Amino acid sequence: MLTFCGSLWSKSTKWCWFVVVSRPFQSPKDKTVVASPKVTSLPKEAPCFFMGSCFGEEMHERMKALGMDSNANPFGVIFHPHALKNNCALIENAASRALFESYIQPADFFEYQGIFHSLQHANKFQHPQSNALYEAVFEAAHQAYNQLKQAQFIGITLGTAWIYWHKPSQQPVGNCHKLPQQDFEKSLSKQIDVQAQILGIINHLRHINPTALLVFTVSPVRHLRDGVSENLLSKSTLISALHEVLSAERIQTMKHMHYFPAYDIIREELNDWNYYRDDKMHPSEEAIDIVFKRFYNAFFATNDSTFSAEL
Repeated sequence: MLTFCGSLWSKSTKWCWFVVVSRPFQSPKDKTVVASPKVTSLPKEAPCFFMGSCFGEEMHERMKALGMDSNANPFGVIFHPHALKNNCALIENAASRALFESYIQPADFFEYQGIFHSLQHANKFQHPQSNALYEAVFEAAHQAYNQLKQAQFIGITLGTAWIYWHKPSQQPVGNCHKLPQQDFEKSLSKQIDVQAQILGIINHLRHINPTALLVFTVSPVRHLRDGVSENLLSKSTLISALHEVLSAERIQTMKHMHYFPAYDIIREELNDWNYYRDDKMHPSEEAIDIVFKRFYNAFFATNDSTFSAEL
């Protein structure tokens, strides 16, 4: 909500009156409508697989609430497309134990104060024994491979274009694992690099499953810890890179690939602080429900009159 304040001063009574008028960002007559056309009608029984930011997990949880077969984030929440690309490659190489062992070894993990860390994955992927961590990573990757092979819908949600470089191990990471802050350098990925990472994600997923519907979204969660302007730079980089990749001639020949405007709907259509939680960063449950209904209607068969009752 926007609040406008004004005052009136009366010399005779020496009173000062304040007038406060509140209104939403948009009036009904100038409301922006973001197009999200019907793309296909997958059956409710279609297996689904989500990777990426926590907003993708919100979609996954609502799928589960409808009794659908849905899996999400085998390596935890991952925000940057570089780590997502690396994780897709890891999953592709988890088709067999022999292939996995030729791709990654326990020695590839970073050790700090007696704990081994898999920095491409969420914080839970750490262990005092490198072999035990290796087994956990393989099991997660192998299970994800089998789930992806069966999936009819794959959703990838990008969260940020800001990337963290871990200086001791000389690698960009998916999660900082609460390691010393001074060991990391943060930078904004260039759009051309994000495009290459998105292409890498597509290639790895298509090697695993060439026929599934592949849908990209950008998370509407505002990463204000980066800064307001920095968050806008990040989101615009992701959106621009996605549109460049998905509209390229070589990609147009690849069927079943789409962008769903989750970020656009919340930021441009709903466009009201009432649709955010108190932290002004995360969309409210109502906002997510609105986006999910649009999302579901775009890709799955549904009776709109009973959809809300089902959810």
